[in-house]
Amino acid sequence: MSQNDTRGSSRAGRPLAARGGRGLRINSLSAVVMLLLEYGLGIWVNLYAQVPERDHGKGTFAAFGAAVTHGPVALAVHAILGTLLLVTAIALIVRAALARKTAAAVIGAIALLATVAAWLSGARFVGDAADAASFGMAIATGVALLCYVVILFLPGLTQGPD
Repeated sequence: MSQNDTRGSSRAGRPLAARGGRGLRINSLSAVVMLLLEYGLGIWVNLYAQVPERDHGKGTFAAFGAAVTHGPVALAVHAILGTLLLVTAIALIVRAALARKTAAAVIGAIALLATVAAWLSGARFVGDAADAASFGMAIATGVALLCYVVILFLPGLTQGPD
């Protein structure tokens, strides 16, 4: 086997760039599903869950910790899923960079920023129950969702580098 036969190929015989593109689609679809679940949970928490009074006035990370440890179950699941979305967003950017998919990496970075904004707004909501924080979560979630849907439809994700 020559050096050209093994370089740039996966065990399955597909080029690494093609494998990375397929992984980007799976990563992006996973983020879409998680965001839709997160959005629904967020609406439920906003309408029906009672954030404990003792959690009001806490800072960002203290509010997150309180939401997970002292909040209603739906709020705890919402906070944990939001944190998993941060991990998913970072994984997508890394995957896009390794596959040399510039457009997916840039759009993924925008999705990450939107996810961070939603996470911070959520922690603020636990801390002060402000309507603006709830609205910020909703808008940021919509931006992230749009980014991941765009990534799903990017041409050339299963071909070579951009």
